Amino acid sequence: MIKEGQFTFIAGRDPVRPFLGKYASKRADIFEVIERRFQAAGLAGMRYRPLRLELEITTKCNDSCPSCGMGALPLAQGITMTPEQRARLVDEFDSIGLPSAAVTGGEPFIAVHALMPLIKALRGRGIDISKLTTNGVWGAERRCQRTFAQLEKAGLFDNRLFVPLIMLSVGEQTMPLEWVARILNHAVTHYSNRELNVAVSSLADPSSRDHRIYDLIDVYEKAYGEFPHDRVHSTMRVYLDNDRLPDQQKADRPGHTSVKRWMDRCFDCFAPTVGTYILPSGLIKQDGRVYACASFDVPESLGFGNIFTDGLRTIVERANDDTYLRLIADGGGLKGLHGAVPDEFTEATACGGFCASCGLLSDKFRKVNAMAAPVPLPVIPEQQLMSRLRRATAVGS
Repeated sequence: MIKEGQFTFIAGRDPVRPFLGKYASKRADIFEVIERRFQAAGLAGMRYRPLRLELEITTKCNDSCPSCGMGALPLAQGITMTPEQRARLVDEFDSIGLPSAAVTGGEPFIAVHALMPLIKALRGRGIDISKLTTNGVWGAERRCQRTFAQLEKAGLFDNRLFVPLIMLSVGEQTMPLEWVARILNHAVTHYSNRELNVAVSSLADPSSRDHRIYDLIDVYEKAYGEFPHDRVHSTMRVYLDNDRLPDQQKADRPGHTSVKRWMDRCFDCFAPTVGTYILPSGLIKQDGRVYACASFDVPESLGFGNIFTDGLRTIVERANDDTYLRLIADGGGLKGLHGAVPDEFTEATACGGFCASCGLLSDKFRKVNAMAAPVPLPVIPEQQLMSRLRRATAVGS
């Protein structure tokens, strides 16, 4: 499998080589094209301008993974974005010149009636769909080929900037591995790596550190022959907190690494980046809450408003005015917080990863600077949200 971390291209550094990396660019001048989009939208000079927003189209899921990072809900309890909400999203994305969006859930393909129109609407505004995350629920024999045909018709393969990626999760999910293997096989036999990328996200068992990816490979090879290692990207290490730095404990997953060490080795997630990642990024929850980071368990302090009530431009402006984010952006990562957060805290406090460090640092930064504690973004009731959307639409017309 293609190891994550290869082929990272950062604006202003080495030239971009198209069609390389998990989030491959389709053109060498991608950063110049994106900059022109931002300038036309009036975002020139802003430090935080997301190259991609991760969108939770639904909270419904047909599975119930114990370690779900998105807080997915059972089918009877989850909520899917309405047509009005999706239309508002597309307008808001267009208003800031957003280059790309990723779609997650819940399980996006549970809400296929909403997913396909959203893809079509985004592509109609020139916004790429860079990633679709799924547990493979659509991999049954009678559904797989039909769903790929729907994706083609919706315009997924018409991206102009990024090769679209289908991310298949096989960690704690209970979808048959035969279904996941069928999706992989169809992807690599019907599309080139200039048309589609595929990746497998494999969550390790905390006790044994075993990955289900090896079971998937066995299932695939029994059905289709040799596994396409040269086409499938791996995201296994994302879940192995301690493996991302040298000299870490191998059998003890909970982090014993100081916040300071994580800070010193943090990369600049605000530098425009393609290939391994698409950065800067952001997250939009199903109810419209927007966060200036798309990681699991995003600190509430990185939430800057609701896209359905505040508007995306206002939210981006708030993020750019945030002192905590500005220090990280100007400092090239969490290392920019040295001096702003006491050394005795960063040296004595331990955690399991970069993102956990960010949450701890955010809270400590606000405390030492006598700032108000972050207030979780309000969850606006569905009826109230829809009422506001209808009023906004009426005023706009």
